[in-house]
This record gives sequence, C-alpha cells and structure tokens, in this order.
Amino acid sequence: MNAAAWQGSVAIDGRIVDREHATISVYDRGFIFGDSVFDTTRTYDGVPFRLEAHVERLARSAAKMGFELPLSVADFTAEIRRLVDEARGASGGLELSVRQMVTRGQGPFGLDPEGATEPRRVLFLQPLKAPSPAMYRDGVGVITYATFRPSDAAQGAKVGNYLESVLAVRHAHERGAHEALILCHDGHVIEGTTTNVFAIYGTRLVTPPTTETILPGITRGLVLEVAASAGFTVEERRMVPADFATADEAFITSSIRELLPISSIDGKPIAKGSPWPGVRRLHEAFRAKNGLGGPSPWG
Repeated sequence: MNAAAWQGSVAIDGRIVDREHATISVYDRGFIFGDSVFDTTRTYDGVPFRLEAHVERLARSAAKMGFELPLSVADFTAEIRRLVDEARGASGGLELSVRQMVTRGQGPFGLDPEGATEPRRVLFLQPLKAPSPAMYRDGVGVITYATFRPSDAAQGAKVGNYLESVLAVRHAHERGAHEALILCHDGHVIEGTTTNVFAIYGTRLVTPPTTETILPGITRGLVLEVAASAGFTVEERRMVPADFATADEAFITSSIRELLPISSIDGKPIAKGSPWPGVRRLHEAFRAKNGLGGPSPWG
C-alpha cells in the first residue's frame, strides 16, 4: 500500500480488522462509562519503545480499576509486537504510535461492574505524528488548568475517561498553547494532560512527586535515570505555577514527544528560554541511554 494512503490499522482482540468494521458493542462498559484503561508508545525503526514496561503499566492501571488484562503481560506484549509488524508492512514501513486499550467488557446494564468478566482489547496503530524540529528549537506554550480527573479517583491509573483532559487541551489550544498543566484542588501542578513536567534551576532538575496522583510516565522515569550523567541532581517536590517563573528552563515529556521544551506558561516566558542547553543535554543523554539513533528531533 502507498504509505501516503495508509491511515492506520485497528486490531480487536488480537486480530486486525478493516477500519470500517472495527466495532465494539454499545453495551461495552468502555463506551457507556469510560470503564477502560489505555497506554501509548511509539516505534523506532519499527520496534515499539519499552513495550513491556508500557504493558506492565497497563496491567497496573487495570488492577487499580479492579479487573485484569485478558492476557498475561508476556502474551499481550508478544501479540502487540506481531500486530505492529503487520501494520508496518501495510504502511510501507512507517513509524507508528501504538495505543493499547482494554475495556472491562460487557455486563448487566448499570454502574455496578459485577458481571463484566470478559475484558476486550483494542490496539490502535497510527502513523506517528511527532513534534516538528521547530517545536523543539522554539519550545511550546503551556497553560495551567484546574480540574478533577477520573484518574485522580483511581490512584493515577491511565483510564479511558479523558473528558477533563479533552476540555483542558481544547482550552489550551484556544489560548494558542500546546499543552495544559493540570492543577490539583490546592493549586499544585500535577502533570500535563498527556505529559509529565520538569523545571531546571541551574544544575537542579525538579519535578512533581508521584504522591501527587500523577501517572509516572515511562519517559519521565528514564529522564530521572539519566539526570546524573547529564550533570543534574534530582528533586521531586510539590510545585506551583509561580515556581516556573524562576526556572531557567522547563520541559514536558511523553513517549511521543520525548523531551519538549516549554517556552511559556500562562503566556509568561520561561526565564532563559531558547536554545535550552539543559533540555538538550538531558535529551541527548536520554537518547544515548536508550540507543535511539537516527536524526535528532531538534533538526
């Protein structure tokens, strides 16, 4: 297939199906109540990045929601690798974003999940849309957004009900920003809608702690691992928006973005800004540690 014409693949319960026939019952609890969990990674040279770690986190999210994955972590990981290979062949070798979703399945109609005993698994395999080199060089704007998310009630599980994050991102885009940083009930920064957030003060790397009901991102953890080799000491502490006003640099992390500099928060520029020497040093260390060759995302 012409890569330009390929729009992605969907697999349901381990089998790729036509996009037009990719259906789940309207009685599935994932559709009715958002009673589902998900996780996302990407490929490098066709290989899903840290896939087993992502599936393990998916299993933890499901456990926090009170159900189990329909396959073991090892079997689900192997299934995803097989389906990625199939999709890569159909795409002409494109790099992919890989979103894994597991719903609780169908059960008696109503809020009580008792009786829903057959979880369904869905895999979305889409052409990768990574940030442009200009976004790395210039940084991106973020805003702060106070809300309470369904994941907060589920101890940081990555749940399918993303309505509050959808509204936060819409609000960010209306204000010309790339991402929204979520504030908890007392005004502390937790994380972005799909990212973790860091600030740099000299040689100190600061990020909110996992006690803040954040989702401990895979990329976040890897950045913390390489911080010392990049010349930083790590401090995990509660942060408020005003903390970013005195930061030398700031950035967000995710599997798709890797490390992406923040140029402003709520319209106020981050102190030093471009060319982001600290973020670049950490990003280089992150990519080297994980064997990520090829062109730099910075261009």
